[in-house]
Amino acid sequence: MKDKERVTLGLETNTIERSFNDYIYERSMPKKIENFILKFHQASTYLIHAKGKNDVIDNNVFNWLTQVERTDVRPEYYEKKIDLNYLPINLEIKGSFREYQTDRNLNLEEISLLLNSSFGRDENTKSKRYGSAGGLYPVIPILMILKPFDDLECGSYVYDSEHKCLLKIKSWTVEESVEIKKELSKGFNYLPNTCIAYAVDIRRAILKYHIRGYRHALIEVGAMSQVFKESLHNLNENFGEVSWSGFNDNQLSHACGLNARLCPILLVQWFGRIK
Repeated sequence: MKDKERVTLGLETNTIERSFNDYIYERSMPKKIENFILKFHQASTYLIHAKGKNDVIDNNVFNWLTQVERTDVRPEYYEKKIDLNYLPINLEIKGSFREYQTDRNLNLEEISLLLNSSFGRDENTKSKRYGSAGGLYPVIPILMILKPFDDLECGSYVYDSEHKCLLKIKSWTVEESVEIKKELSKGFNYLPNTCIAYAVDIRRAILKYHIRGYRHALIEVGAMSQVFKESLHNLNENFGEVSWSGFNDNQLSHACGLNARLCPILLVQWFGRIK
């Protein structure tokens, strides 16, 4: 594997240490399990109609969707109902946003506070605001800059929580950034020019827990995106976000400078100033 394709993304101290980690992995991980997980993940990178058509959703499903969207799953049978009379009638909960001020990004100071609040470590325990099975933290938050501002050029950046810095792993020209956003946004013209991509180091996730480790990583992605949402709203009430999975996983991972097979992007979270 070429150095630029290593899952560690250059965050290890030196090549010898990376080679040692690779040696431990190759010796300890059953190839059958690794192949099963990687194949299963690749099977989820495209949403294809059961009949082989290009339609994402069968037309017969739309009537069902109108019945279940924005509702809770409730049991058809229950032994007893207890009313909770001490709760507020209406909760002011911010949802996701689709329209942003595309000409106004968060500044570098705001992004710094946001990243550290969401993904930073406690100095004493080295823990983060979200749980990670075994303290492995295999999910990598990647800042995508699709329009340059302040000291940030177009490209993908890994947030290093230990040294509190951004590590640029892939540069894009302005033209490349426009094409990436066009492919990623799927025609939504008012999405911002900044987003967080959540990539999973598959090998780090599965070496200890095997197949269950993949499940742990998916849970961690969800926890991270929720922490990021709360941090964003706490920073400024005029900031908003929306989680996004409608993209070509392998294409985006490659564009961000990642090994699409071993370190795929699972989720993107747009964020910016709302209209």
